[in-house]
Formats: sequence, structure tokens, C-alpha cells
Amino acid sequence: MKTELKIEPGKTLLAALREQRIYIDAPCGGNGNCGRCRVRFFKDMPQPTEKEKRFLSETELAEGIRLACAAHPPGKYTVEVLFQREEEMAVLVGEEFTGKRMTGRTAGYGAAIDIGTTTLAASLLDPASGRRIATAFSVNHQRAYGADVISRIQAACDGAKEALKQSICADIGELLRQLTKKAGIPAEAVSEIVIAGNTTMCHLLRGLSCAGLGAAPFVPEDISLWEGSVKEFPGLSGWNARMTILPGVSAFVGADIVAGIYGSGMDLKESNLFLDIGTNGEMAIGGREGFLVTSAAAGPVFEGGNIECGVPSVTGAVAGISLALVNSEKNDGDRQNEDEAEEDDRQALCLVMTGCTIIGGAAAEHLDSNAPIGFCGTGIIDVMGELVRLGLVDENGTLDEPWFDAGVTLADGKLRFSQADIRQVQMGKSAIRAGIETLLEKSGKADFGKVCVAGGFGSYLNVEQAIRIGMFPKEFAGRVEMIGNSALAGAEKFLLADRRAAAERMDRIIRQTTEINLAMDAGFNERYLSHMFFI
Repeated sequence: MKTELKIEPGKTLLAALREQRIYIDAPCGGNGNCGRCRVRFFKDMPQPTEKEKRFLSETELAEGIRLACAAHPPGKYTVEVLFQREEEMAVLVGEEFTGKRMTGRTAGYGAAIDIGTTTLAASLLDPASGRRIATAFSVNHQRAYGADVISRIQAACDGAKEALKQSICADIGELLRQLTKKAGIPAEAVSEIVIAGNTTMCHLLRGLSCAGLGAAPFVPEDISLWEGSVKEFPGLSGWNARMTILPGVSAFVGADIVAGIYGSGMDLKESNLFLDIGTNGEMAIGGREGFLVTSAAAGPVFEGGNIECGVPSVTGAVAGISLALVNSEKNDGDRQNEDEAEEDDRQALCLVMTGCTIIGGAAAEHLDSNAPIGFCGTGIIDVMGELVRLGLVDENGTLDEPWFDAGVTLADGKLRFSQADIRQVQMGKSAIRAGIETLLEKSGKADFGKVCVAGGFGSYLNVEQAIRIGMFPKEFAGRVEMIGNSALAGAEKFLLADRRAAAERMDRIIRQTTEINLAMDAGFNERYLSHMFFI
């Protein structure tokens, strides 16, 4: 995509792109820590900064590739925005949905939307049958302000609140256009929209202050059920529907978890464990007697963030992988001693893919036309699990030679998994595991039934690998059930249910829920440190 932009004094190209609502991927929020916001200058290319020299090769610099977050001289430039294929989403929405429309609901089609930190998922329900008739997905283009909620809270507090609201509203508008186009219905046929999302996403959508979400004691502005007209939101004036934003529990446990519990019917069953693994690892344990909930800050690693070759769950992403060590050459020359022979043998080892699942492509051992663009969350877990299985990392997570400096390269050098990537996985998996153990301890439940895994991990998660890297305890083997996008399912269910009864049931879930603040729990911190190891 080519565009002409004017860079004003004191601004970066990234800021100029945001002002034009051109949302380039910037997981670090423009702090210069990820090297992902790449653009190509066609002429008058500025001299590369030291920041750009750290992330870009000499060949890339010579081709005019620069980072949009780096300072550039004022002036007019023609640049190409190097988007990844992030519009072709692969978000699991769950099984085919069929509900029963209750009396007293608005006539017309209904749209359910799950606003995730990284991805958005939407569905359109037929008023007559209660069936899901269309789905649509998108990257959350607020990623231009950072991959995680902390980055976006900071951006909102620094003056970008309105821009973040306009960004998410534009995404919602595009999802609605996709839904109606697929269903072959006019815009005016959509009469009701129900939205679920984490507390930060709902605050940004409503334009509420995020100041209370970013600092102790972490008090949200408003997490109650909200009802109004879609016309109140910028860029959505062309739609004439009633909008409902579902309620949450706290700053860290939002409407997506409440909707997930409601949609899965956990509040009507015996005790189960619920996990929604994303930028935040939100989890709940309980059933009809009530819930204990918490949220572990895993960071964006399991959504492809802060990983050199990490991507969201998009077409072309590696979602599953198996590896093997082979001898790339045979050294029969004179070797002085056994140590030298062992070192020669080690240097001759080559890591190869023996199997690979690519989203939107066929499973393949040889990736030709199915060229991967990066690792999504489940692919990251698989790579880490394979490195552990093959003994290429020690208990501290340190890569063996000869891979320590250069990292592991795969797919003919197209993909790389580095020592820095391993550290990101360690922090993410430790947070999830420590959160699970703390929740189980506080609940006092020796038996918790099923482990219901929700969210974007969908059907791609390899539970064995999650156990191998220590993200899940061994006791999870044989107990995990993938329930897909439970937040979207809850929004769909609310859309078709009797409004008063549905709202009362959600209110009951919230009233019977107790939250654990992991930041204030000494046991969590001890567990977090202990689970950094691979043992």
C-alpha cells in the first residue's frame, strides 16, 4: 500500500500514519523495541537512525526500508506501508450456533461482537431461526498503539483516547459491513448489536478514562451493562441499531469472561476450571455456587507479540510444528580427542521441520506454496515444546550451541526463534501456570472437573506441548476441552435471550464472583519465579 504523507516537525512517521487512520502494526506502541512498523521510502529516503540499524539489515536499509516509529526529517514522502497479511483472520468461533429467539426482542437481525486485544470476531444471527448465518474477523487496529492493554492505557492517558475510540469503531463498522454483505441484507436490517470485551477494550470503545486502569488501586470508570444507540459512536452513524455492551467484574476481569461463563453455562453446572489465554490469562473456577476469578499478565507472547517472527492467528501463520535433529554432514577427518569429536558432531547437527500446520494452508512437511509468515501463539508453544523435547535448551531456558547466538532458523531461513523469544515464552508461561496454581489453592478444590480452554487458541493448542513447557500442570492431561470463542458465544446467547432474564443472570454471576489480585499475592510471585524453569 503506497501513500503520501507529510511529516511535521517533532512527529514521527508512525504518528502521521495514525492521524490518517492508517494503522500499521506497532506491538511496542512506538517505543522502538520491536522493529515491526516497517515502511519503504521510494525516494528522498532519510538516513537510518541507530534504532533502525539495530533492527534492519544492510540490504533492507539500502532498499529504503525504515521504521515508522523512528524520527524522520520533516517533509513530504511517498512510502509503502509493509502490512502483514493480518486481515485474513482465522479466529475459532466455536460450534455452529443455534438459539431460540425469545418474545419481546427487537425484530431484525442481530450482530454479536467480541473485541479482543489482538483480534475481533463477529457473527450475524437470523431473527427467524436464531441461527448464525455469517461470521467476520479482523485485527484490532489499535495495535498501532501497542500490542497489550498496558500500552493502550498509556496511549489513551497520553492524549490518544479519541483516536483509539475511532479506531475500534472503524473496525466494528467494517465487521458489520462484512456481515451484511455475506448475508445479502441491507444495513438497516441489523437492529441489535451485543458486544463483549475485556475492561480496557470496553473503556476505549466508550471513550471512558483509562487512568484508573493503569495504576493501583485499579478502579474502572464503569463496568456495568451499557445500553444505547450505535449512532453515539463515531463512524457508525450509518447504522440504526441498539447497542449493548456487556458487564464486567473488575479492571482485570471483564465482560469477555462474564460472557464466557454465561455462554458456556458454567454458572449452571458443577465446578469447572475456565481459562482464556491471551494477552491476559484470565481464569475462573467454580460453578452454580459461585466463582473465584483472577487475571495473570502473560503479555502478548501467546498472541504473537514481542516475538521476532510472531504474528496473530492469520492466514500463513504456523499454528503447529514438529522438529527433528539430523546430521547435516559427516566428519571423518582426524579429530584430536573425544571432546573435539563431540563438538564436531554437535556442530553438524541441523534442526529440521518434520511437520507443520499453517493456518489457511495444508499441513505440510515441505513448505513451498504454503510459505509461513510467522508463528502464532500455538506455534510458539510448539516450537518451545520441541526445543525442550530435543534437549536444545537447559532448565534455565538457555539455547545450546551452536544456536545460542543466531537462534533457531526454520523454513529455509524464513523463520527464526531466538534466545530473546524464549525469554518471552518463559515469562508468559510462568504467569499462566502461577495463576492457575494460585487460583486452585485459594479455591481449596482438589477436584475441579474439566479444564475449559477458551479464546483464540481454539483447536490448534497442543496440550502435551503446553504441559511439556510447564504452562499447564501434568494433571491437565486428558481433562482439557476446547470451547472456542466463549465470549462471542455469550454475546450471541444474550442477543437471543429474554433481555431481563439474561441481564439478571449475568448480574448474579458477577455478584457471586470473588476476585484474587495476583499482584498482592506473595504465593503467586514465588510460583512465578519457580515456573520460569524447564524441568
